[in-house]
Amino acid sequence: MTDRHAEIAVDASRPVALAIVLVAVGLFATSWGLMHRGFYERTQIVDTPVYEGYGDQMAHGKVPYRDFSVEYPPGALPAFVLPALGHADRDDSDAFRQAFERLMLLCGCAAIVLAGLTLIWLGAGTVRLAAALGFASLAPLALGSVLLSRFDLWPTALAAGALAALVAGRLRLGCGLLALGAVTKLYPAVLLPLALVEAWRRGGRREALRCAGVFVGVTLVVVVPFVALSPGGAGWTLSRQLTRPLQLESLGSSFLLAAHQAFGLGITMHSAAGSQNLVGTLPSVLAVL
Repeated sequence: MTDRHAEIAVDASRPVALAIVLVAVGLFATSWGLMHRGFYERTQIVDTPVYEGYGDQMAHGKVPYRDFSVEYPPGALPAFVLPALGHADRDDSDAFRQAFERLMLLCGCAAIVLAGLTLIWLGAGTVRLAAALGFASLAPLALGSVLLSRFDLWPTALAAGALAALVAGRLRLGCGLLALGAVTKLYPAVLLPLALVEAWRRGGRREALRCAGVFVGVTLVVVVPFVALSPGGAGWTLSRQLTRPLQLESLGSSFLLAAHQAFGLGITMHSAAGSQNLVGTLPSVLAVL
């Protein structure tokens, strides 16, 4: 085995690992700051006005889904109402945007720390830890300023926390966090089968059933109150999510945009459902997937 492979195989020592995590958090914060400069500031498509409308109505006592329509699942509501609590005026958009960005920056830093803990508990070597966290902390520069005005870092932090808990052996906690992530933005649910397999491996069928029960229980605790208050409002939100077209900044759209640039694939963009989307047969198939 070469010296380089030996270095990767050796677990990172605790002080070195801590230093790498702290540097990664600093790099993430730096990336966040750079997205407010230069070409990142041009031609932005922002969702924060929509979030501000939701947050202001909740801050003034209205109940989501019952008193006003919300496009997103209940787990997303904290990302809307917390920034709205920092200002009294409904039209104070700058204050809301700044508070929202601070909240998302905090979620992003938390995700970096949790990813670092996951790697450390997996016994990752110094090189692997630094490479993985370096990639994650600089990823905002590749994603662009769209990250500033979306709440995606909130479910990202929940998913990262779930992975950290699962790797640490806190299986039920991990499944509970996966449920919170799933009722915020569905994708963390794809990790549930892996979590249940790990629970079965560690504790047998009974532990796997308990973990599944935790996932279902947390999901019901979050969702059922809103369904009870307004079945129609909650049903509209579900229908809205399941029937959305292929949004421009989605993974499926990225493949089609790359194929358009590289091979001349014909694509059509259309604004609808509050977003910019690709339309046609292939985009529709990818949207379903």
